Order: sequence, then C-alpha cells, then structure tokens
Amino acid sequence: MSGDTSDSSSYFDGREPNELIRALVEKRPGTDGKITLGLHFIDLESNKVFIKAMPPDAPSCSTAVSCGNHVYVIGGIRENDATPFGFDAVNDVFQLDLKDLERGWRKTTSMLFPRAFPHVLAAEGKIYVFECMGSESFGEVYDISGDIWEPLSPPPEAIDICVPVLDSSRSRILVHCHASDTLYAYYYDRKSWVCLEQKFCYWSDSAAIVDDVLHTFIYKCSLEAYNLLDKKHLPVKWSSEFPVAPPPESTLYRLGNGKLISGWVNHLDIFEYIRFNIWCNEEGGIHAAAEHQSAITVPYPEDISSIWFF
Repeated sequence: MSGDTSDSSSYFDGREPNELIRALVEKRPGTDGKITLGLHFIDLESNKVFIKAMPPDAPSCSTAVSCGNHVYVIGGIRENDATPFGFDAVNDVFQLDLKDLERGWRKTTSMLFPRAFPHVLAAEGKIYVFECMGSESFGEVYDISGDIWEPLSPPPEAIDICVPVLDSSRSRILVHCHASDTLYAYYYDRKSWVCLEQKFCYWSDSAAIVDDVLHTFIYKCSLEAYNLLDKKHLPVKWSSEFPVAPPPESTLYRLGNGKLISGWVNHLDIFEYIRFNIWCNEEGGIHAAAEHQSAITVPYPEDISSIWFF
C-alpha cells in the first residue's frame, strides 16, 4: 500500500470508496521531541493511503469524528510549563470539508469545556463529546446546523466511561462504566439515560454493532458477541484459526455488509489489519471467518505509533 501525501480533492470527487477508512494517526516524535497527529484516508480498494495535513495550530491528543461531508478534530492539549502536568486541555474545534479540500481547515465554534482525549461520536447532524481525563463536565453536544454547543445531561451515576458505541438504529449511544461494569444507553432523540445491564463485563475500548449484535475484542483475539434485542451473550465460532492475535490497543471498525476490520500498529511501527466476515449461524450464535491467512501489512510513508479509525 502506498502513501500519497498530496491534498488532491480530485481523489474524492464527491464520492467515497466502499472501503475507505478515515483514521487519526499518531506519529513518532520528531527531532523536536513532539508527538504529532495526522489525518489519513486508507482506501482498501486501491491500496493507497492519502494523507491530509492537520491544521498548523492543531493541539496534540485530539480526537477526530466525521459527520456528513466534514471531518472535525476536537479537543486536545497544549504545553504549559506553568501547570503541574506541563500542559493544558483545550476546547478547540477544527473542521475540514471533504468536498472542498483546497479550502483547508478552518477553526469553528469551540466547546464549552476544555477536553483532552475526548470520546466523540456523530449522529443525525450532531456531535456528542464525552469526558476523558478529568474534564469538569461529563459531556456536551454540538448542533452543527445551529452552530451551538450545549451541555449533555449526565447518567444517573457518576461513571468513568469506556469508548462509547453508536447504535443508530435505536437512536442511542451505548456507554460502559469501567468501575462498575454497568452498561447504559443514552437515547439522544429524547435526551434520557437507561440502564441496560448492571454487570456487563464483555467490553473493550473498541466495539462495533452489526445486525443488532454488539461485537468487541477482549483478551487479545477473543471476539465477544452480545445480542442487544434479547440481551444475552452469543457463542462465537471461527471457521478457521484466527491468523493473528490483535493487541489490546487494536481498533475494531465496521466496514458494512457483515464485514469488520481490526487494525493496529505492530512492534515495528507498521500498520497491520485483519478483515473478517460475521453472520448468525443456525445454532443461534455468531460465525466468523477471516478473509486472509495472515495480517495485511501496510507500508507507511512515515513512522507511526498509534492509529484510531473513525
């Protein structure tokens, strides 16, 4: 897979490849010792990586999310030697129009509160941001059409959340609590919280929903499945031995049509991924089958240390 660092708007042409993955990539420190982020578009059809330069004043430790034809880079930190930790969280928000790449990034309305490493999701023209690393507010929501941020009502109990998952078919966001293992759902159409399970242990920082089933990797290569309708765990059967054990920091991403991809940066700072199919079998469980015998290696034009799909 090759890297194309040109910001060519002709690549998109108002279309999007069937297997185009947007990724926020953390690059190895440069000569100045600083860690920087990059916005990458990984096209699994043409085996190319397109790199879009980040805003020159974008902070580190940000999070990216796509909504419609736009990509947003939200929050992060900036160095501040006067603080105990040597940095300050910021509330910056940058926007990129994928149909007008030549225009480049523009700074848009800031969040209500500074947030480092925020958890971010987009649904029905709004961006939902959840606390991370001790923000003074649990969350907030951005109405893109109205260009306004509003506080997000917190759940009934104080929770330290894992990465939330969008369940768009039910207009809700699933949120899991690290400490108590409680599974909550935030219904954004009526702005209310519902506890789904008091003890839900099968969760990681990467999950995806396919056909009413929540899939997540735990304990390396153990794929877990949970039926959201029947509220029960389903057995998972692989048609063949999984070709590699994804590391704990791997990212799970839904491609569509019953396909998932798990990607990670290996110990040699090389991006790898496994693509696999999942479907319900006759026994009421989940059948999974990898599409290849080994992880696919993606040579990158620059050193990277971490990757997050969005």
